[in-house]
Amino acid sequence: MTFLYSKMAGDEQIVVENEQFNHLKARRAKLSERIDVRNLKDGFNYIYEIREIGRKSANLELIFKNSVAEIEHKLSLAWAVVESSVIEKTLPMLNEMGVFKLIFVYCDFSQKNIKLDLDRFERILIASSQQCGRNSLLQIEVLKDSKEFFDKFSQISLIDFGGKNLANATLDEIFFIGPEGGFSQEERELFNKSYGLNSPYILRSNSAIVAIASKMLL
Repeated sequence: MTFLYSKMAGDEQIVVENEQFNHLKARRAKLSERIDVRNLKDGFNYIYEIREIGRKSANLELIFKNSVAEIEHKLSLAWAVVESSVIEKTLPMLNEMGVFKLIFVYCDFSQKNIKLDLDRFERILIASSQQCGRNSLLQIEVLKDSKEFFDKFSQISLIDFGGKNLANATLDEIFFIGPEGGFSQEERELFNKSYGLNSPYILRSNSAIVAIASKMLL
């Protein structure tokens, strides 16, 4: 863990409890030890000193702060809604690779009954950022269908069979990964640009989205 998250980071005194307190216990933190704490919003790293440790919480006092070098994240991806468990396993990888934004779209072949728990997604992303050192969270947006996605954004490119080679793709584009069943014919007609992955096998959507992020960012 490179830092501890607290939405109150920046206050003179903060109380650490629940899951964050468990992090302190796991690293065997002691009185007077200094801890890096961030709120993942204002670009600062706050150095706190542990003043008191109880059974379920710890009191920290601000010592000083320093700015964190800003990293510009540019890649935006769109992902047809799939099972939440699949998304939850993939989010940390996308966050750690530096994806800027992830847009979830209910496609024609998505399961409409899947409800996305955005609060849980945020907790997963916070844990990921604490581990990798990212000073911001991957942004998330949810859209009701492909038409709404088409109307709201430009430069959308499908990741689909028979598409062009990714060699000429740019970070200005939003790459749209479909559901396990693929895109419908109506969706293929709505978006007129597509790329294909250089793989002899059929990838699961979570494998495809990680492959795209890796190709464009690493």
